[in-house]
Amino acid sequence: MPRLGGAGTAKRRYPKRLSPADRREQLLDTGLRIVSEGGFGEVSIASVAERGGVSRPVVYDSFGSSAELLDALIRRETARMAEAVARAMSGLGDPHADPAAALRAGLGRFLLEVRAMPDTWRLVYFPIDGVPPVLRDRVATARDELRAPLRRAFGEWLARQPAEADEVDLDVLVRIVQGLIQTGARLVLDDPDRFDIPRIVSLLDYLLAEEHSAEYC
Repeated sequence: MPRLGGAGTAKRRYPKRLSPADRREQLLDTGLRIVSEGGFGEVSIASVAERGGVSRPVVYDSFGSSAELLDALIRRETARMAEAVARAMSGLGDPHADPAAALRAGLGRFLLEVRAMPDTWRLVYFPIDGVPPVLRDRVATARDELRAPLRRAFGEWLARQPAEADEVDLDVLVRIVQGLIQTGARLVLDDPDRFDIPRIVSLLDYLLAEEHSAEYC
């Protein structure tokens, strides 16, 4: 009989021991990958256990059900999105900053956040099967909240433009810019080699350039 662990015998691999908090994060990361690749309907205790390289009881130690796991995943990812947006838009609140420069810098920071967490932002910008209503509601709320700093920054930018700028509908302008931001995020996620961040931000540079401001206003 060969010795245990000797040549010709396979050593059984056990999952790395993690703290409960770290294990929970690992399982949520696994769930996020499954959602990104196959949709929310593919997430189950069994699929997370298999992809995560652990047993089902290990998953049940962290989450009582797949519904509980998905709820925790949505909460974590929407919190990450909110934090990313706050970091990206932080410069828009500076009353001494040039509004156009702050907007360009904010867009660049936001696209860097998107590129750093692609699976998270795919939940927002690409169609995924079985999106829970709670995620749709939270994304809609986040978009509403983003309008406030954009409205403030563009209001300040318009105030520095020629008198004709008074005729610009600020609400429409903000929503159009939101559409530009969303399109830029999709390009970064879908084809980052072709559509790099400087290429996308350069469009905003053009739109906000002083020599074009009167034309667009």
